[in-house]
Amino acid sequence: MRGAFGEAVRSCFKTIKEETKAKDVISTVLILCLFVFYTLTFFVPKFYGMTERYVGLFVFAILVPLFLLNVNIIKGLKEKDAGLIALIILAVATVVNILIVHSGFGCFFVAVDFAVIIYLSGRMRFMKWQFWLFGGLYLLMIVYWFFGVYTWMFADYTSFAMNTNTAATFTVFSMMCAFVFFEALYDRYKVAALLIVIALVKCLQISLYHRSRGAFVMLCAYFVFRYLIPKRLWEKKGFFYTICVIATFGSLAFAALYMIIGQSGVNFRMPFFYKNVFSGREAIWLEMWDMFKTKPLTGIGTNVTITSFFEFNVHNAMLNILFIHGVIVFALTVYLMFLNWRRIREGIASRNAALTALCAFFAVCVESFFDVDLIWTDYSVNVLFLLLAMNISAGAVNTGTGDNSR
Repeated sequence: MRGAFGEAVRSCFKTIKEETKAKDVISTVLILCLFVFYTLTFFVPKFYGMTERYVGLFVFAILVPLFLLNVNIIKGLKEKDAGLIALIILAVATVVNILIVHSGFGCFFVAVDFAVIIYLSGRMRFMKWQFWLFGGLYLLMIVYWFFGVYTWMFADYTSFAMNTNTAATFTVFSMMCAFVFFEALYDRYKVAALLIVIALVKCLQISLYHRSRGAFVMLCAYFVFRYLIPKRLWEKKGFFYTICVIATFGSLAFAALYMIIGQSGVNFRMPFFYKNVFSGREAIWLEMWDMFKTKPLTGIGTNVTITSFFEFNVHNAMLNILFIHGVIVFALTVYLMFLNWRRIREGIASRNAALTALCAFFAVCVESFFDVDLIWTDYSVNVLFLLLAMNISAGAVNTGTGDNSR
């Protein structure tokens, strides 16, 4: 047994040595920087306090060399790469809109970082060993979170070192990245199913303990997408694109319906949670909608004051892009998302890791109907990993050593 295992390990390292290029190593180091930054952000409160204002800039500074390493811009333009052209127009339009409405420039990084990640995930060379490396890192991070950081951060119920809602969302979002790793393990070792069950139960417990609506919705959406919807349905083109439409335009429809019902005065208390169903988001969206109607093309930017909430927070990822950056940037963002989904559609249902990554991404989209975690730059590495796992496992990009889900 030891001999067979040793031979497999030697064969793996030999393949990595023969097929890995210098740019693969550099790409790995760059993504690792994002991962370390992400870990420190949620593990060290002082680090978050010092870097909160510069996260978008840091992510952009990592994405630029990562993009240049993996994308031939000149070749893409010559071949009229629709995604690349859309990305360039989006970046230019974002800058122009910011200048026109005199917005704070920080919102540039939110929109452009997200768009670059979407585009890059479908073009980037990401190999099998990289998939296992970062999947393993997510597992180690989660283990240390539960048995190390969490035990002191929430030891005193009267004085937390982190916002409880954020802690639950971080836990579930990170765990969904680990789920992709677990599913890849499950293809080889069926005992990994036990890890999946334990992780699901723990996430549910954390969501309810912290009374986090966002984390709870994210987990429930993931469970429905991954385990209640039959795989054969994901193979249906109509069903697949229906979910894509819900994940994007459904966010806008949800906000519109929420505002309409919220104005009627109907309300009730949610079980297990400390807030009413209508607890203020309808007022935020109505106020921002009134401002947006006067500037639909450019968006309202961020240098505006709202009276319905103590900070400028749209509380909806797709509305955030639409309201702040305008119709053109919103349309290009959705276009890039659909290009990515179209690329992986045919191969997604046949591979557990790919389907898991897709379901996790859709779950974040649903949670972002009333929050901004899909585009929050602190979670950029999670979004990148899910999209890479989705594209690679479905066979949509170059994996270097074959299918990562096997």
